[in-house]
Amino acid sequence: MAGELDISASCRVPEHGRLGLDGWLLFRAARRVSGRSALHRGDGLQRTTDARAYDRWRAQSLRRQLTSHFQPARLRDADVLDFGCGNGDLSLILAAEFGCRSVVGIDLKAKAVAKAEEKRAHLTAQARDALRFVTATDDRRIELADESVDLICCFDVVEHTPHPTETAAQWRRVLRPGGEVWVWWSPWRGPYGHHVESLIPLPWIHLVLRPRTVFTACAELYDAPDFVPRIWDTDPTTGRKRPNKWRTMTTYEPFLNRLTRRQFERAVRAQRLAIAHRETHGFSGSCKARATQALTRLPVLGECFVSFYVYRLVKCA
Repeated sequence: MAGELDISASCRVPEHGRLGLDGWLLFRAARRVSGRSALHRGDGLQRTTDARAYDRWRAQSLRRQLTSHFQPARLRDADVLDFGCGNGDLSLILAAEFGCRSVVGIDLKAKAVAKAEEKRAHLTAQARDALRFVTATDDRRIELADESVDLICCFDVVEHTPHPTETAAQWRRVLRPGGEVWVWWSPWRGPYGHHVESLIPLPWIHLVLRPRTVFTACAELYDAPDFVPRIWDTDPTTGRKRPNKWRTMTTYEPFLNRLTRRQFERAVRAQRLAIAHRETHGFSGSCKARATQALTRLPVLGECFVSFYVYRLVKCA
């Protein structure tokens, strides 16, 4: 029939009785757009399924974020904290390319820190000596001394911090007077604030559908025979796809904190971190960016069109 969804026999459409009508419709919609968006083919797919390609793409993205939105000259001879360092990609760039006196990468995930340590071994001796990684044991405290760093980088992390106000207080504590925090983050109300675009490349579904509906559809898509696991879906030891976590998820927390711009700014100002600079960015891509940049200025609804924010915070006296 005209307009009927073309799904290969290898991916059976689940009965909507199991998914619920809204989950079944979401599953079908995700299948329809999977070849054109976040489940894309070609180079885009390779960079999220091949470890080396992903590392190259991630490093390029972080380097671009750093040099396009901030002042890298300030990093020279500075003691820098990479807050939420993950696998250490940004920490390695900071230590190897920008003349930092020291770089500390901190993350709650021990496996990510172990991966970062493996990458650190490939740096020059000078860069290795400047860089160390720490596995955090407390999500409410940064395990560094008071006033021990000049600058904090926090890229792609704020939306995942379980305690934003306590985090801002810790940033202030470890910063020296006049120190700065460089932040790049995506708000909850943004088009892909749900962070499930590798499975459901559709905007705003988290704002109009119940979490259970989204996660049930994700579970079915994840188990589809033709779904290609991403780097984060694959066990680094065995190379096999991880168990389907979507079967047991009922809420976005603690992975996402549903943070809005207003909440973030209230948190940092309460800790006497001045907002020295803020950038608001709409969708990526030339036409989309121009169109959505104007929409980001709408009252109330504007944040729904924000792809990411960039902040430069300064520790007040």
